[in-house]
Amino acid sequence: ATQGEGCFQFCATANLPPGAPFFPAAYGDGGSPFFAVGCETSAILADALPKANGDLAAASTGLTAEFEAQLAPVEAVAKNLERAHDLEYRGIDASIAPLGTAPPLSDSFASLGLGEFGESGTLAVSSLVTGSVKAIKNVRLTGYTGLMLPPLEDAGLAKRAGLYSIHDLLMYSAVCGLGLDTVPVPGDVSEEKLASLFMDVAALAFRLNKPLSARLFPVPGKKAGDECAFENPYLCDSRVFAVP
Repeated sequence: ATQGEGCFQFCATANLPPGAPFFPAAYGDGGSPFFAVGCETSAILADALPKANGDLAAASTGLTAEFEAQLAPVEAVAKNLERAHDLEYRGIDASIAPLGTAPPLSDSFASLGLGEFGESGTLAVSSLVTGSVKAIKNVRLTGYTGLMLPPLEDAGLAKRAGLYSIHDLLMYSAVCGLGLDTVPVPGDVSEEKLASLFMDVAALAFRLNKPLSARLFPVPGKKAGDECAFENPYLCDSRVFAVP
């Protein structure tokens, strides 16, 4: 793909156990077949957070309750399939995974009154949201089960690119769920720079004992700050991030 979209199918993972349902990180353990479930759930966040009217405690408990209510029927279907097909069900990755056509994560963050995405307060909201998802009790959890912040898969994050950096995303990864996902970088970025960035992701993953991954898009002919457009309907147009 001319804009680096082929990298959509490639990622580097660190400390991710088998059974996570999100591609391209998903892999098996070589044993008997099994399945797990992943959902696009940013609309749940967009519904739950504004209801809190800036009350952080209410936002946290409300988000957990909403996820439990939404995921319980999914769990029931999965368990029925497990029994019907004698196929092990490993659980649901309850990560908040955005979709370009869904309500932007940036709007959900701003609704709590701690600033716009990328400003002071973003780390705090990321931690609150991830903690709320980790607190889900009524379903079997697997995979990342956190907050995903992929700039090219969320219209709000794509629009605000340049107002936060790749190192900001790495910092948020310390308290949320994914790492560096669908991040456009300069087409001439060196292998050494990419390798160092992958090492940073891996260092966080193993130091904090959590799964993280990196899926970077070197965009041919583009440098940091340039606009970038994609043919893939699941990717949002954005700007290229610098790799310091």
